[in-house]
Amino acid sequence: MQYLGIKFTSHDLEFEYVYNWDLTGTGGWYEGYEEAFRAKGHYSIVFNENYANVTARVSWKFSENYYGTSQRGLDTYIFSYSLIDGAYIWGTDQDVLNTTNMNVWFHIPGGIKASKYDILDTSYNVKSGEHLIWVGSLMPFNGKKLHSEGNYFRDDIYGEFDVIYEVGNFFSKEGYLIGELYKEQDSGYDRDTGRWSTFRLDSYIFITSSSYLRPFNFGIYFLVYWAPILLCMILFYVLYENLRWRPRIIPKGYEEITVERNLPQFESFGIQSAYSEMIPSYLVRARSHEKKIVSAHKNGVIEGIGFIDSNGKVGTFYGSHVGDMVKYTKVKYLFTEIGRGLRGFNTIEKYDIFEIDNIQELDLSFDTVNIKPLEEIHLEAIMKMIANEDSGKKRKKFAKWVIKSYEDDIAVSSTVPRTEPWVQSIISDLFRGDYPKPEIIDDEIILGVGFATPGEETGWLYGLYVHPAFRNHGIGRMLVSARLSSLKEIGCRRVITEIAEWNSPAKNIYDDYNARIIGKINLLGKKMPKVKVRRY
Repeated sequence: MQYLGIKFTSHDLEFEYVYNWDLTGTGGWYEGYEEAFRAKGHYSIVFNENYANVTARVSWKFSENYYGTSQRGLDTYIFSYSLIDGAYIWGTDQDVLNTTNMNVWFHIPGGIKASKYDILDTSYNVKSGEHLIWVGSLMPFNGKKLHSEGNYFRDDIYGEFDVIYEVGNFFSKEGYLIGELYKEQDSGYDRDTGRWSTFRLDSYIFITSSSYLRPFNFGIYFLVYWAPILLCMILFYVLYENLRWRPRIIPKGYEEITVERNLPQFESFGIQSAYSEMIPSYLVRARSHEKKIVSAHKNGVIEGIGFIDSNGKVGTFYGSHVGDMVKYTKVKYLFTEIGRGLRGFNTIEKYDIFEIDNIQELDLSFDTVNIKPLEEIHLEAIMKMIANEDSGKKRKKFAKWVIKSYEDDIAVSSTVPRTEPWVQSIISDLFRGDYPKPEIIDDEIILGVGFATPGEETGWLYGLYVHPAFRNHGIGRMLVSARLSSLKEIGCRRVITEIAEWNSPAKNIYDDYNARIIGKINLLGKKMPKVKVRRY
């Protein structure tokens, strides 16, 4: 990560770099010979109209393996160059004894605009487009590539060599160096021994920190480093899910119970529950609501079934073998008709299950002006009202289930114009005090809402909400009648619902429909929830 360094400086330009080169003998006298040069440099530059003054400090180390020698040093260079064409004006830069007619190696004033540039003693062609350089072989940067390759004959104190080279300098579009990659192959006669020799030279310069922006390629960085990790995580998750949800066979005396995800199509139902007639509708509903379905079966008969929310935390279980299904799904909260016996779970709330078994004979009347099917325009306001009731916060994320229930189930709402006199008196009291304010859409106040799931002959009432300010005005009773009327019209003969044991006002509503208690369903959990747990 050192190559992403940003320098904050009072100079007009400042950067640090590493410069490494390695010479490796490949034949003749140089066979097995190695040299290594390592340098770190710091350049500080001040602009003065058409020229720049530079102070450079370079620490370096040189080593070779033939004689086993090693040298190190710290050098300082002071020079100036033109801000018009980059040419050296006076002074000496590192490794350049004579800078006459040469341009600096780290800056192209004015940015990369031409197709050819001279840097030091080499002429470069500018490649079109952006090119990738792996700074430090680890971090991808984009830059303009200045390329040069060719051959020349070298005659110096080391010998006479034919040289083939290739070099790529990478600059930002503003003309500041990002890095340089250099390769060289030499073959010729060593001057001391006269033997034919060959060697290879590889070097690079990487800017490690700078006061100028070097364009980092986040896309390539993500693909190279994080995409494989993400892919491994996905593969691990898929493998984990397959192992976690594989069918499990549980010995039960002389028999075996199979617990698995989904529902074997060849099985038949043998579930003993107050909700047995609703289970086919719950299955359809669960698939639409993207819930997980688990089952417990033996000898070709399904004896238990569970529906798990998409987050995997809440489940509703019917029939037998609830403990085995809970252990299989690892839910934190569950609704079940059993009251005790699940290790690690405590009872959070108990509900009475009510049954109305004669709705085809009931005279169901209600205010059809203010009680009507939920309209899409009111959907967001309904979600806020429900979220506030369940969590104390008007955040739609706490009532996302409402969207699917609106699409798949019967949804009835109660609204009234805000100009109604009896509503005006309630509203004025609300706004004078610190009470939850009702939702208002197009001058209509949202009073309440209720939902129902139809079955073949049995329906289920759930999700009855009335704004606290409008309770005890018959709103809840009318919402019950409206949903019963809808279920009656589509042929249902029986309706079930559940009400918390403590909620006497809600229970009183059902006295008019001759409802009777046929059982209990319990909310169990490992700890008290922060938000009201619903089983929709």
